Amino acid sequence: MTNDQKTKELVLTTGHSSWWKNKKYRRESSEILNKCRKQGWRLIKKKDLKKNNETIDTRIFKKYYLLK
Repeated sequence: MTNDQKTKELVLTTGHSSWWKNKKYRRESSEILNKCRKQGWRLIKKKDLKKNNETIDTRIFKKYYLLK
């Protein structure tokens, strides 16, 4: 990677145990990623984030690495 390239990390909610919340979070995440793509960002990789078993939160998070 050269010095003139920029990197960005996004943490987005991509899922939920509830079907309608899952649909909502996936749509919101795809809108954010498409907006970044239109601005010239490219997806390098995505990584699943570990769940915290101490909470009852059922959201699923992913970390996206972008390059411009």
